[in-house]
Parts: sequence; structure tokens; C-alpha cells
Amino acid sequence: MDIWEKWVDHYRKLGIDSNKICKDGIFNEKQYEESSKKILYVMKEVNDWPGGDLRTLFNDGLRIRMWFTIARWTSGILNGFPEYKDIDKNEIYTKDIHKIACINLKKTSGGSISNMAVINAHAYIGRHLLSEQITEIDPDIIIACGTFESLIWLLNLGVNPDNPHEKISKCGKYLVVPFRHPARVNNKKTYEQLRKLLSEYISVKA
Repeated sequence: MDIWEKWVDHYRKLGIDSNKICKDGIFNEKQYEESSKKILYVMKEVNDWPGGDLRTLFNDGLRIRMWFTIARWTSGILNGFPEYKDIDKNEIYTKDIHKIACINLKKTSGGSISNMAVINAHAYIGRHLLSEQITEIDPDIIIACGTFESLIWLLNLGVNPDNPHEKISKCGKYLVVPFRHPARVNNKKTYEQLRKLLSEYISVKA
């Protein structure tokens, strides 16, 4: 039984229509495997796309503003974080966006505003499948896009309980980066914040 057959079975047992599942994971297997750093973005839920497949999102090009932000972050990580003006170029980041993986904690579609109580409940009940999915994806770097609190218990991260977001956590070979959701951000500012967070762990251009 593959991972999506397991998710279908999981949701059916919860009495939830499995046709509402939106699939996710590695966007392009070949490019992901060949990438210098395997990057996984952990998000909350998709916005109004029941039955969709996140992995097909860029088949017709990069269109949604939020994903342009993720593309820039990805290009920064893969290219040693050059100056923002040097990375903010369509020919660079529209190529690199295909090298990522992305999963949602909640596999059924939501709305424009996420209810974190619902998302955390879904994540906790489906934690065995989320863990299996992350293991299959086998990333080097996990960017927690507003989901770090859930990843603390999902990945059993060692954090300072009084300031859990203060630094990057390690889980085996994974670097788990506490970060923000890519919607409605200052692109240059968040790029620099991510650069600073990762500078201790990966090669960053001076």
C-alpha cells in the first residue's frame, strides 16, 4: 500500500470524504534527487483545492505570489544566498522551484484563513503517516512555514521550551528551520532572515 492509499484509508476511518484529499510531496523526482540540498517545506493546508495535487502546481508555470516567495528562498539556499538583487530574477527562481518537496499537515482543503486547532488535530491524528511521508522524502533541510510548533512533537525536536523558535533544530540529518508562512511577506527582509538563520549550517556567499 503506497502512502496515498494509506491517507485515503486514514480519512475514511475518520468519516471524512477521501475525495477531498489534496496530494503533495516531491515536485520533480529527478530534479529533487539531483539537487545539492534537498529542501522540504512543511505547510498547513491548501486553500480551496479539494482533490488537487500540489505536485502539478507548476506544470503551467509559476503563477501564485506565495510560490514566488518560496522560489526565491529555494534559490537562496541552493546558490549560497547571493545578494537579493542577484537572486530576484525570474530565470533563476522559476527553475529552482521544481527542485523542492512540499507537504501539508492537513491533507484536506481549507480556506484563506487557517484554523490551527483543526490543523494540529489533523496532524496529531495522522502523525504516523506524516512521519512516514517525511522519511520517504528524506530532506536535508525542512522549512517549517508557520508549522514549527507541530514539528516539535512530530519530529521529537530538542528545543528550549521558553524560546522554541530561537534557533534551528536538528533531527537526525535534518535541519529544521523555524520560519514564517510565505504569504504576505517582505520578500527581501525574509530572504535575509532565512540567510542569517542558515548561515551557520550551509555555505553562504560573503
